[in-house]
Amino acid sequence: MLKKILHQTHLWMGLLSSLIVFILGITGCILAFVDEIKPVVYKSHFYVESTIPDHERQSFSTLLDHAEQHWGAEKQVSAVEIENNPQRTWHFRAYKEDDNDGIWYWNEKKYYESLFINPYTAANVYSENAEFEFFRVILYLHWSLLFKNDIGQPIVGTATLFFVLLLLTGLYLWWPKNKKARRVRFWFRWKNKTGIKRKNYDLHNILGFYSFTIALILGLTGMIWAFPWFDESVQQVLNKIENKAPETVLAKPIQSQAHLNTNHSVYDNILNEVQVTYPDAHAYYFYFPQKEEAPLNVYIRYEKSYASIIRQYDVKKGHLQKTIDFSSKNYGEKMRALNYDIHLGSILGIPGKMLVFLASLIAASLPVTGFYIWYNRRKKKKKKA
Repeated sequence: MLKKILHQTHLWMGLLSSLIVFILGITGCILAFVDEIKPVVYKSHFYVESTIPDHERQSFSTLLDHAEQHWGAEKQVSAVEIENNPQRTWHFRAYKEDDNDGIWYWNEKKYYESLFINPYTAANVYSENAEFEFFRVILYLHWSLLFKNDIGQPIVGTATLFFVLLLLTGLYLWWPKNKKARRVRFWFRWKNKTGIKRKNYDLHNILGFYSFTIALILGLTGMIWAFPWFDESVQQVLNKIENKAPETVLAKPIQSQAHLNTNHSVYDNILNEVQVTYPDAHAYYFYFPQKEEAPLNVYIRYEKSYASIIRQYDVKKGHLQKTIDFSSKNYGEKMRALNYDIHLGSILGIPGKMLVFLASLIAASLPVTGFYIWYNRRKKKKKKA
């Protein structure tokens, strides 16, 4: 009786979430290696033309002035990404949120543009409307199905929850009852006469079993983003284990809108300070304050996201106000910081990303093979009737 109930549950959750799980799996494959793919695909505007710069780099204030002149008064610079590589261009962003009645993710912004500048000549290398940049569209297809967050996130979260339950019920239904059943559950035993239906059945079950652990981790870490209540619950449980009061930690400020009128030379001093203090960092991201009393947030990025550091500065005087690193966080905040690297697989480096790529590819295949199993069984029942 239990098996019959779980079988029906598995079937209907699979049918309801199949298309979304397929989309999440395919986009997940791309996003697993997005940091490795983009410098290759966008080499022309990620790197300066000469391998060795002919002269000294322009100052931060000069390049910032240039970006402001490029966009004019209508659009304001909100952030700049500075890679710790002398051959890379500087990436300036102009971003402003918008509230309207649209349902799509680009309805949330009045504008979101990118400008890549040669830091040695202050010349424009490339500019674009970042809302329609390929990898950003892939990211938001994975994140919210290209809907606004308040619409798309619950849909993606529900499909992810179904996916986690599908994995658990699938494991129960797959579990072999005896030694004879185990012989065909762990590997493909195909012969020349093995039909397509049997091969499809084995692909669904065997690949599903071997990808179970990684796929379950991907589902649970995805739910942390999709459902605030799940994120808060995980953090509360971990904080109770640690028995340490949570601190208010600034999240990565990706949506700062505009920097204030201030002495741009302050940014030169701050950049010099973080480069001297963290010379081994992968990049330095400046997120300009939106309000008069708000600090400048400098995100010192490392290859593993959880190891990155946030430093807050007084933009008027350039004084350091606060440093937030991984060690200063409680258990709940550490888990939240680790979530990105776990979900992407980067916590284990390239091998981890390869595991996530394969698990995402298999996850995308499971709705297809599962649907084919259901379709053939339904067809068979109709013939019997």
